[in-house]
Amino acid sequence: MMQQQQHVLIRLVGDGGEHELTMAEGATVREALLAANLLPSLHIVSHEQQVLPMTTALQGDVTLEVTRIASGG
Repeated sequence: MMQQQQHVLIRLVGDGGEHELTMAEGATVREALLAANLLPSLHIVSHEQQVLPMTTALQGDVTLEVTRIASGG
């Protein structure tokens, strides 16, 4: 018997506005950024004031804070 795929609601809030995505449970932070058309190399993602690695698997509905990295001089 096949196991049904579970989905999670991911809300990305921050500098680039707000994005709301429905993705497969276990999707990574990196995959969520890409789905929202945000380049992972230009953003830091945090949850409850903890920075998350891009490889973090998302297991439940969550709101993530997205901060664009500023560079230059």
